Amino acid sequence: MPFCKLIRNEGMPSISNPFVKGNLYILFRVKFPQDDSLSPEQVKVLKEILPDPDMECEYDADQVEEVEMSPADLEQFGRGGANGGDDNAYDSDEGGPQPVQCQQS
Repeated sequence: MPFCKLIRNEGMPSISNPFVKGNLYILFRVKFPQDDSLSPEQVKVLKEILPDPDMECEYDADQVEEVEMSPADLEQFGRGGANGGDDNAYDSDEGGPQPVQCQQS
């Protein structure tokens, strides 16, 4: 059974403004073994090689960015684009995006 999460504003950049990004959807497909299909020895080996789910992890905060994942609805994938809302910080206060004018010399 697939499981989907999203990270807001970490997806593909908008065509009209590369500083505005869409949402990043992450689809998890994990296949778990059937109940009682692993021997006690196999379970023991897995517990030895897999990390403890509650362990603390040290990392360089300059190299790793922590983000919050939210529940996602795959029905919304591909809809709306990066500028799905009207609350874009890069837009003008007066009526939305304004065309860029180049200075001519």
